[in-house]
Amino acid sequence: MLIFSSSPNDSEQVSSHLKNMGLPIRHQVISDSEQLKDAIELKHWQQALFIDELDNLPIKQALKQLKNQPIAVPAVLLTNDYSDEKRFEMLALGLKDCIPAGALDLLAMIVKRDQKLVESLQSLEQANKIVYETNKRNELLLDSSKDAIAYIHEGMHIYTNPSYIKRFGYEEDEIIVMTIMDIVADEEKDKIRALLKRQSQDGTEVSELIKGKTASGEEFEADFIISSAIYDDEECVQLLVRDIGDQQELMQKLKEMSKQDQVTGALNRPAFIEHLTKAVETSRQKDLDSALYFIEIDNFASYRNQFGIADCDVLLKDVSHWLHDKCHSTVVIGRISDSSFAILDADTNKPPTELPKFLIKDIEKQLFEISGQTLKVTLSIGGVPCTGHELEPGKILLHATTVAHNIQEKGGNSFQIFNPSIDSLLDEDERKIFEEFTNARDESKMTLFYQPMMSLKGSSSKQYMCYFRYQLSDGTWGLGEHIFPIFEKVGMDAEIDKVTLKHALKVLVKDKETGNNNKLFLALSPNTLMRDDLEAWLEKLVTAAGIDSGNIVMTVKSHMAQTYYKKVLELRDALKKNGIPLCLSGVENDNTELVRSIAPQYVAMAPNFIDTLKEHGADKVQSIVRASAEIQAKTIISNLEDASTLAQIWPLGVDFVMGNYVSKPIPKLNYDFADSDF
Repeated sequence: MLIFSSSPNDSEQVSSHLKNMGLPIRHQVISDSEQLKDAIELKHWQQALFIDELDNLPIKQALKQLKNQPIAVPAVLLTNDYSDEKRFEMLALGLKDCIPAGALDLLAMIVKRDQKLVESLQSLEQANKIVYETNKRNELLLDSSKDAIAYIHEGMHIYTNPSYIKRFGYEEDEIIVMTIMDIVADEEKDKIRALLKRQSQDGTEVSELIKGKTASGEEFEADFIISSAIYDDEECVQLLVRDIGDQQELMQKLKEMSKQDQVTGALNRPAFIEHLTKAVETSRQKDLDSALYFIEIDNFASYRNQFGIADCDVLLKDVSHWLHDKCHSTVVIGRISDSSFAILDADTNKPPTELPKFLIKDIEKQLFEISGQTLKVTLSIGGVPCTGHELEPGKILLHATTVAHNIQEKGGNSFQIFNPSIDSLLDEDERKIFEEFTNARDESKMTLFYQPMMSLKGSSSKQYMCYFRYQLSDGTWGLGEHIFPIFEKVGMDAEIDKVTLKHALKVLVKDKETGNNNKLFLALSPNTLMRDDLEAWLEKLVTAAGIDSGNIVMTVKSHMAQTYYKKVLELRDALKKNGIPLCLSGVENDNTELVRSIAPQYVAMAPNFIDTLKEHGADKVQSIVRASAEIQAKTIISNLEDASTLAQIWPLGVDFVMGNYVSKPIPKLNYDFADSDF
């Protein structure tokens, strides 16, 4: 927002009021035309506010300069000399509104209205760009398509692509004056008339097998597919003529492509899981040994931050080609996530350590090129045998993933073969902790605790962060040490998420019945995030509960978002479609680009945010708060322990705080938000 004012105190008072009303305002005060010129050159502004008129910068001149902005900037005048005549004069000048100087609450409503206008104009501009670029791409696709495509208006050809001209054997200047009847066999004319009529009545795509006729009189059977279209701003129909043989070949190619990862050429995750499922069944029935290897590219997140997604796709493609070159043709190779591959090896004549040992050594000799730079890559490989146990394919993949991630945490560039059983996965101390949890689970002594978040901007929202808890052997409610890594090792983290989500939904249902309107934040584990049916599963649970979808907030940790970046984007889009907010938690001060690219509705800072603020001051943390404000995300600070820290946090413009100074986690949603000192 640009605030035109000769008084810094007046402008600060107005901006503070708008911020206190919950508006994410970032403003600059303008007092003359030179300042306005510099501001326009530096940024794109979304709102202009005149606090009365400047002597040295008339409103008319300022509006003229603002016209240079790519999106129209709505402007409002706060005046001490308000009258209906004054308002009419200002609206005629080009202002969006003119109101009395003291009507700050009314101003907030007008700003909210105008923000929606700006967002709509920005969306329209983006949509127009997309339409223009799409039309350009469509023209290129039509001209280069192997399919015979034409556009027909009132029976006449108005466009034909090269494949269409070649298929029917006419010159372009000949076919453009011909009708659709001229390119079908004589006995098929009634068929094509009926097909055109059916398409016109239904408005949908229709097709039928019809005999076409070439310039030489040769007849051929093809699928004539007709659909509504617009060509050169004129309503018409699109005719796609596809030979029967070409169609069968196309279906075969589509089937193959549906199983292929388009970046690397390896099998995609669903197709690989199909092979793994068959291998497990075969191993059980015929007692044949096979092994699964999960392969992570070490330091991939830093490569992506340094070189970008597009260049890293090239690296993934090169690594995939290297794997196919180095592995026997009988192995199955798939891409499992952004930075990981999996290999299914059914060779029963070699030890399970042979392949990973070879790959670890061989990749050290390879040089990969990314963004013009030569790069050496290392791998972390977790292997799991597919025989000798009763685990399902998904659990086998989960164990292999856990092993690979554990290797990465120790520095990477190594491999390990694991036998997926509890005894082998956990050491003695871990087994004791897991046994304590198992006893609590068997006795149904699991629950949620809730830590309230207090608004610093006067929001009426009542929201809590949820924490999973179970009853310990001493009778208290808590967690065993490092229990969540143990859950991941034994393949139970997704199961815990399921229990937590269902319990939270039951609580919200009861909450709604009593007339309350609380909001709960729930964290997702990596293996829940990688569920193929995650979006549908969440939608089904929330819909069945009958609660407002905005009352449940799915939380993903920032390090998970970096590892499973594309999956998190897919989850964000699916949640947005269903009205479920996304929170990015554990956000570090250097995660600004991650926050901007994922654009969640909430950003929860890492626990060390307060330590950084105390040690280095507000300048060190301002960039991540600013990045959150740019995407209009609500910010959350945790671990607030005292009033002095709150005093440091307050000027940053943070939305919510939580910690023991507000309240410790409590067993019920009964925190009195109205009775706090905030």
